[in-house]
Amino acid sequence: MPERVKVSESTGPTPPARPGSRTTRLPAGWPVYLLYGAVPLWWVLGLSALIWVLLAVPMLLWLLQRPGVRAPKGFGLWIGFLGWMLITATQLDQAKLWIAYSYRAVLYLSMTVLFLYVYNLPRSAVPIRRMILLLTFFWAVVIGFGFLALALPQARITTPVARLLPGSIAANDFVQELFNPRLAQVQDIGYPVTRPAAPFAYSNEWGGMVALLTPMAIASLSLLRSYLARNLVRLLLVASLVPIVISANRGLWIGLAAGLVYLAARVAFRGNAGALVAILGFLVLIAGLVAFTPLKGLVEERLTHQHSNERRADLAAEAIEGWKRSPIFGYGGPRELTTNPDAPQVGTHGQFYLVLFSHGLPATVLFLGWWLWAFLATFKVATGPPLWVHAVVGIGMLQFFYYNMIPDQLHLMMLAAALAWRERAAAAAPPAGRTADAEPASPLAAR
Repeated sequence: MPERVKVSESTGPTPPARPGSRTTRLPAGWPVYLLYGAVPLWWVLGLSALIWVLLAVPMLLWLLQRPGVRAPKGFGLWIGFLGWMLITATQLDQAKLWIAYSYRAVLYLSMTVLFLYVYNLPRSAVPIRRMILLLTFFWAVVIGFGFLALALPQARITTPVARLLPGSIAANDFVQELFNPRLAQVQDIGYPVTRPAAPFAYSNEWGGMVALLTPMAIASLSLLRSYLARNLVRLLLVASLVPIVISANRGLWIGLAAGLVYLAARVAFRGNAGALVAILGFLVLIAGLVAFTPLKGLVEERLTHQHSNERRADLAAEAIEGWKRSPIFGYGGPRELTTNPDAPQVGTHGQFYLVLFSHGLPATVLFLGWWLWAFLATFKVATGPPLWVHAVVGIGMLQFFYYNMIPDQLHLMMLAAALAWRERAAAAAPPAGRTADAEPASPLAAR
């Protein structure tokens, strides 16, 4: 068990480096810039599934070199989830299940490192404005891949990493999806439809990330200093509706609409007229394009064909029934339906069902408790950039019940939560010359 040490929210500058420590010419936060700024490169190389873990290493080394690592109050909920998730490995009774379990476990650990790294980065060196612009660039790349998928729906590449894998591992279907990526999933949902997937493994990941990232693009309109750059973002926001609608991704539509309505209500309450106009303008644009262009027919056809509802309901019911048979420790990971081995695995259609079925009720309570606490703890952030990243956490929580969130969405939510929490801590810091009361301790492993 981790040692209990007192840590508090970071409001001051980064502690000085230890005497004799080496300086680096790399900019502060460089692993995050690489993580989200070089996405096409990771995709082509076949590193998209591993880059989270690879870049978590320099983040962890940076944390280990600090005199003290800070975490916000309530971080113990997440640490508790990690501990219980690791314990449930005892329920794995098949060798083939270890590949997927191990992959998810290291991703949970890498997103933990990402959160602590961003939370402890000095605001002056890595301001929130720069992070939002980075995520806007990432959003533009994802939308660009969406158009490429529509143009080349059958395209798939064999990556250099895939060629290096042993044959026994490369033959695994799960590994194939991760290291031989495709641009799109062409599916029959009552009618054939091309659903963008790249630069992620599955189309639902693409939809989930677009819902989380689009608010960042809207937020960037007030942060970009270049008139040309602002107009390019505006143009791409309009164009993005094409792959968003053609993807037939109802989860994307629901998440994005709910997030924008939430943001509109918050900025209206705060009296931020500029942000309110930007959000309402985008919502009106969506409504207009859907109502008066051929996109209307695509939306109507998708809403008419609800074939996946029954399958999702069946998988949810199977997950609940399975959990009842192993309520404390779960099964360690998703399992095949005994009645239909060709159906999707139980626990693969929703992060909530994945955690409940795989790791039991204690892990589920800790997991949901952490994210609810993160949302509520950052709820009072002011308008502007902190509010936008706070909203990302809320949109992601809505997705828990219909999307699996590993690895992309949960990492992005951790980044957003760290940024919002960091801004909240800075806003709550006392004026110079005054000392704030000590905040309650949070469990975190000491160095």
